[in-house]
Amino acid sequence: GLVLSRRGSLLAKFRAPATLHHPGRWIRIHGDYHLGQVLRSRGDFVILDFEGEPARPLAERRAKYSPLKDVAGMLCSFSYAAYVALTKYTTRRPEDYVQLESWARLWESLVSGEFLQTYRETVLGAPLVPEAAEDFQALLEIYMLDKALYELVYELNNRPAWIRIPLHGILLLPL
Repeated sequence: GLVLSRRGSLLAKFRAPATLHHPGRWIRIHGDYHLGQVLRSRGDFVILDFEGEPARPLAERRAKYSPLKDVAGMLCSFSYAAYVALTKYTTRRPEDYVQLESWARLWESLVSGEFLQTYRETVLGAPLVPEAAEDFQALLEIYMLDKALYELVYELNNRPAWIRIPLHGILLLPL
C-alpha cells in the first residue's frame, strides 16, 4: 500500500532525465551486473556474463544506456545480499529479525557508499556519467527505481516471499 500511495512521485522520477544538464554518455553496458557476476581472482575482480538480463528482449539488451544502470544493479545486489542473509539467519531465530535488520541496513549502506565513492573516483573526468553530483544522483535514482520495479515483478512471479527486498529499495528512494 505504501509504495502504491507514492506512485505519482515515483513515476515522476522517470521524467527527470529531461532536466539533466549533462546526462553523460550512453554505451553498451553489462545489463545484468550484480554480485553473482563478479569473481575475485588473484587479488583482482573478473566480471562475467555480458549477455544482459536474460528475461529482457535481445534488442533491449543490445541498446545503449548510461553506465549508471549497471551501478544501480550492483547497489540492488548489495541490498539482496544483506536481506537474504538476514532472512536465512532469522528463519532459525525469528525473534532476532528486528534487532539484526538495523545491522543489515548498516552493512548495505556502508558497502553501497564505498562502492559509489570508488566508482565516482574511478570515472572522475570521464564523460560517461554526469559530473554534477545532483545530476549523477538523479540519474542513478531513476535506474535504481527501474531495477527495483523489475525485481518486484520478478519476485511476484517467481519468489513472492522475497518481495520485501525490492519494496525496501523502492521505499528508500527519496521523492
